[in-house]
Amino acid sequence: MAPEFISLRTAVIFLIAFVCGVVAGSLTFLAYGNVPAAVLAGLGAVAGALIVAHTLVH
Repeated sequence: MAPEFISLRTAVIFLIAFVCGVVAGSLTFLAYGNVPAAVLAGLGAVAGALIVAHTLVH
């Protein structure tokens, strides 16, 4: 069996952060129709979700 590339915990944390970023970016785009603002909102949500998910997922 090959060694794992990343742990399951890390994958779950990144998945949670990715989903939060996509949702925040999509809602921002739908609200304002501004792509740069949506990207910035999504990246901000990813950063926040990484911190929160890292503390919550054990």
